Amino acid sequence: MASNIGTQVQSVGEKWQMAHLTASPLLVALIETGTTLPVLGLGLAAGALADILDRRRLLMTTQVFMMLVAGALAALTFLGQVTPTVLLGMSLLIGIGSALSMPAFQAIVPELLPRRDLGAGVALNSAGFNASRALGPALGGFVVGLLGAGWAFTLNAVSFLAVVTVMARWQRPVPTQDLPSERFLGAMKVGFRYVRHSRPLQIILLRALGYTWFAGVIFSLLPVLAIHHLKLSSSAFGLLMGCVGAGAVGVTLFMPRLRARYTANQLLCGFSLLAMVAQFVIAFVPHTLTVAICLFCAGMGWLAVLSTVNTAIQLSVPSWVKARAFGAYQMVWGGSMALGAAFWGAIAQHLGLTTAFALSAAGLGLTLALIGRQRIQVFEEELDLSPHSDGPHRPSPIPLDAGPILVQLEYRIQPDAREAFMEAMGPVRRLRLRDGALRWALFEEPAESKDLLIHFVESYLSSSMGEHLRQHHRNTNADRELLTQAYQWDPKGQPTARHLVAVSEDSPSLIQRIWH
Repeated sequence: MASNIGTQVQSVGEKWQMAHLTASPLLVALIETGTTLPVLGLGLAAGALADILDRRRLLMTTQVFMMLVAGALAALTFLGQVTPTVLLGMSLLIGIGSALSMPAFQAIVPELLPRRDLGAGVALNSAGFNASRALGPALGGFVVGLLGAGWAFTLNAVSFLAVVTVMARWQRPVPTQDLPSERFLGAMKVGFRYVRHSRPLQIILLRALGYTWFAGVIFSLLPVLAIHHLKLSSSAFGLLMGCVGAGAVGVTLFMPRLRARYTANQLLCGFSLLAMVAQFVIAFVPHTLTVAICLFCAGMGWLAVLSTVNTAIQLSVPSWVKARAFGAYQMVWGGSMALGAAFWGAIAQHLGLTTAFALSAAGLGLTLALIGRQRIQVFEEELDLSPHSDGPHRPSPIPLDAGPILVQLEYRIQPDAREAFMEAMGPVRRLRLRDGALRWALFEEPAESKDLLIHFVESYLSSSMGEHLRQHHRNTNADRELLTQAYQWDPKGQPTARHLVAVSEDSPSLIQRIWH
């Protein structure tokens, strides 16, 4: 929270300084783009790093990097060397450090809390973040108005020491495993496949994208509205930005009651409508007190929607890929914030602020109408994502780095159970591909067999023997339930498995290598 307050103080300093260097709404909005654009490009890569490296060391490294960048920006400001280009470049570097740390921060929450407290922990985490949104801008406005932007950047640099100190003292248990660690590119590919084949995660990301693209206009255009239209001082601007955080903190007190009374999908719809109304009022009633009240309501919607999305990811994604899932979420969130800021800045510059806020509100309502039926199911059908205590894989002479590996599972199914078996294999396909298989297919032998059973062969490809063994370790109790439902149709209750290693194959093209 201390570090987040410093970040908010710096945000006020950056936006205030840019607004005084140029009157262009687009350049002012690009400060938000520079801060969040790296998340779009680095989100999945940062998630892969957080899943395969020591998260504690990764977080310490990124915090020290951002501390040095903030210190350099402060020095340049004191020397009078800051231009719009320098300001955008430094915000981009801060964004890179933030992008590399965000998935790791999200993924360590389950390491600090038991499952029963996870929802409350996520809400508390969000409350701390949004409390900093309330206190940070107010403090930033005071510091900028009294001492100047250089001291705001200095304060942010010092604030990173809070996280570094806590991380240095945290005695994180190091997970043990029998297999070699995943390689970076392989981990990224597996993360991409998981997102590609996980329908529940895709729905969560879609809901987050629809909200942040339109609701994020508040953060990109508020400086222009406050400084050039409302004619506010730096202190008043900081207080106005703090209204967003105050609304977020305020609604945190009521979220447990609301979650007990309403479903997650009802809360998403209700708070999206609240944000839509707030943005319409800002568009047509641009008075300071009215804007402050609307920003308070927008902050309530921001906390309620994004904390619900965050909790949904925590509950629907297993631990082995959690940071990569949050990396994908950060890409969606950061991409919509970054590209949305540039988009709304361009709209405001060519059509005016009123049009930009009105169009964003209308877009929020239209998005809710189009994707509001895409329900997040994890709150209604809770999954057991604890690792399944799988029996040891039978000994194999295949080296861990050999591959590709073709896995074949042979099933023998009663003719009258064919349709039920085929239906049960649908979730199995998604499971294999989601956990890292390159390709999957189900074959049926057309000739009638002597035992009067239908013979099926499930076939999927793994990049190496080590990766195939990792797929066994990735199985959760929920995954095993899916496999059991498919295996039950075989009279033995378990298909016969064999593993084949490639000894010759066509050389893949560069595109195929990247894709697979």
